[in-house]
Amino acid sequence: MSTSNSYLFTSFSSSSSSSSSDSESDDEKIVTLLGVYEINNASMIQILQLTDRSKKRGPIYSPATFRRRFRMRHPLYLRILNAIEAHDPYFVQKQDTAHILGLSPLQMMTSAMRILSYRVTVDAVDDNIRIEGSTAIQNLQHFCNSVIEIFGPKYLRSPTSTDIARLLVIGEVRWEV
Repeated sequence: MSTSNSYLFTSFSSSSSSSSSDSESDDEKIVTLLGVYEINNASMIQILQLTDRSKKRGPIYSPATFRRRFRMRHPLYLRILNAIEAHDPYFVQKQDTAHILGLSPLQMMTSAMRILSYRVTVDAVDDNIRIEGSTAIQNLQHFCNSVIEIFGPKYLRSPTSTDIARLLVIGEVRWEV
């Protein structure tokens, strides 16, 4: 509260507690307080509208930039993120007791992906994504375990003889001179 607002509030509260018969000055103070309230309310509405506009922004990266930075296409990234969110409750954004939101699933997955794709230490991720080192290690462990549990049976299995034969045929067709 600004000093003028606090002065108005304290002078109004002190005058209302005393038994003054000057109702016109009280009415003026009430009108002034209502005016200050309307100004504060209007500024809060503007702030909320500005934050709503910022949420409607488009993607930060173009498809080519996203592929270069994350080494995969955006739909694949979102597919992995959605599967991990549904599988592991660790990747769901939570609130603490002060009602402050914790890390978003995008932040958690991005930290794990950057550690894996760029082969960087946990400290390098700390500066960009604003995640503590121990949290980044937990994110990486949960991410790897979730990927193995979700995608392991289909994508992390050893190739069968039919898979090898199919890949050899594709290679022969591709490299045929």
